[in-house]
Amino acid sequence: MPAMENEVQILKRRTRRGIVAALGCYLMWGVFPLYWKLLGHVNSFEVIAQRIIWCFVFTVIICFIGKWDFLSLLKDRRAMSYLVPASILITLNWSVYIFAVDIDRIVETAIGYYINPLVSILLGLVIFKERLTPLQWAAVALCFCGIVFFTANYGQFPWISIVLAVSFGLYGAVKKKGAYPPVEAIAVESTVMAPFAIVFAIVLGCTTGSHAFLADASTAAGWTTTALLVGGGAITAIPLILFATAANTIPLTLLGFIQYLSPTIALLIGVFVNGEPFTLAHAVCFGCIWSGLALVGVDAIRHARRAKQDRQRQQSSA
Repeated sequence: MPAMENEVQILKRRTRRGIVAALGCYLMWGVFPLYWKLLGHVNSFEVIAQRIIWCFVFTVIICFIGKWDFLSLLKDRRAMSYLVPASILITLNWSVYIFAVDIDRIVETAIGYYINPLVSILLGLVIFKERLTPLQWAAVALCFCGIVFFTANYGQFPWISIVLAVSFGLYGAVKKKGAYPPVEAIAVESTVMAPFAIVFAIVLGCTTGSHAFLADASTAAGWTTTALLVGGGAITAIPLILFATAANTIPLTLLGFIQYLSPTIALLIGVFVNGEPFTLAHAVCFGCIWSGLALVGVDAIRHARRAKQDRQRQQSSA
């Protein structure tokens, strides 16, 4: 009996850690449009390349400081079969996201990240055989209706939204399937893409003259731009590490619901900071999604109470 209680406590701690990690990464992702808009004067392709390069530098330094062995994963054939596709998927996601922010389509990125949890939930059901409770099914139906209404009233096919949703949904599934340590996995992913990013940055600089990094080094503005490009590596790696922690410790269905936090923040930024319109479609989408989240919250409370009652019964019978 003590061993069973010990396992329950360990599982609770892991789940709590996973939920905190998920909340942390989605809060950060929600406010990141503000950061990338500070680099609006830099070619978006250079921002993407510099983001990959400095994410690589940051994660490698963290691995050496923390003595995490990411090099062994580079030699592991199974690990690479998961982490190479993951690196391609996340690079595609980053690229489309930066491009969308650069052309003032933050609202469309929000639509994509609203759709993404449904992709995550679908993958959780199909790949990981996760099950939804009736209240969770009702929440999915509400969210789906809100997203369909939003998309139908958007006025054009939201290709940015679709690419963001599918690429990040698949990324989450690959990460969960591989289940490799978060820091080492992100270091490997950035290591895989860094050589391509370095070559791309050099070619871009030579062909277009786009080289904001270390340009105008004699001015405060030039150093600010360089610092923002370098800082992009850290703000890229930290939420990805938190996301990997969450994906490894909580069900993909739960992770999908928590993810609604990020696009909600991004949508508010798009409307109130970037001046993009807030229409009836936004209002309906918001109402459906947050009603669904309320159902998930009620279901989680009921599940926690039931689990507590089961433990109490087990203890009393022992």
